[in-house]
Amino acid sequence: MRKVYGKDQIRYLRCSACSREFSERKRTALFNTKIEESKAISVAEHLSEGVSTKGTSRLVGVSAEAVRRLRRNLGDHSREFHDERVVDLETTSVQMDERYGYVRNKGEPFWEATAIDPESRLLVSFVVGRRNESLIGELMESTKRRLRSPRDLVLMTDGQRSYESLFSSVFGEPYRVARKGDRGRFPKARHRIKRSLAHLQLIKRHQGGRVVEVRSRVAHGSWKRVDSELEKLGYEKPNLSAIERQNGTSRRMNAYLVRKSLAFARKEESREALGWWSAVVYNFCRPQRGLREPLSRSEGHRRYEQRTPAMAANLTESIWTVANVLCCPVYSAGGTG
Repeated sequence: MRKVYGKDQIRYLRCSACSREFSERKRTALFNTKIEESKAISVAEHLSEGVSTKGTSRLVGVSAEAVRRLRRNLGDHSREFHDERVVDLETTSVQMDERYGYVRNKGEPFWEATAIDPESRLLVSFVVGRRNESLIGELMESTKRRLRSPRDLVLMTDGQRSYESLFSSVFGEPYRVARKGDRGRFPKARHRIKRSLAHLQLIKRHQGGRVVEVRSRVAHGSWKRVDSELEKLGYEKPNLSAIERQNGTSRRMNAYLVRKSLAFARKEESREALGWWSAVVYNFCRPQRGLREPLSRSEGHRRYEQRTPAMAANLTESIWTVANVLCCPVYSAGGTG
């Protein structure tokens, strides 16, 4: 250490190999925040609790522009943090769904598509955009990259047709059909579904704004594979309870997703940034009652060990605080510069 700067006495560090100097906040969410560290942490905590931008500004005592600037940092940092740590997952089932909100005005729906591991409750993938085949394809490809064994999986979704049409091309094994004769083009590549793969769809029928019927069907694979996975999860019947509960939690953590209110994001970037921040806080900072485990020996009145989804998925051994996430440096795949 050679020198410090700012009110928080942030250190300038020097690399012992190349002699380059850099801030100790480099590659963290606090880099170039322009406000005190304690206030930056408070802003992040307020945003993760569903407080609006201007509400956070008033409560913490910083400008609204400072909140927006930190929110952008939180979004970028959270995406890189998630990409670095949520990898090589050992799971044999994933639930996917989409939830809507609005951008610019109440007439323009903007969707978040998510994938969750129903056993650990870990949010595996998160993408945003217009609700179309491209959005679903990006979600499925992102999920596949994060799984250790994507060829042994039961996917559970709603009745959206894009899931059914894309499942075989994303998770199946490609092969080429033999050409008939010596002339003409080769047939298009097809995809083979292994016995360890299955796709379960739960199709809802609405009437008068209410769900009156839920019908389950196996779009790919066999009921035998689906039933064995449902038994492993402890489900008496097919359902999407894990992803539906996470949808409700996300709406409480994100001011832009509150139902029956005037809340909406003015920019797509703002909506995406807050969505990524909520996802990381949900995975690493929020213990869930359903994941707790009894202690082998009681410690006073404490009889259970509280766990977050990241702990249940063996990605970490402790509950992270918001300050821990903000101060944790992340590095892109291209290097550490």
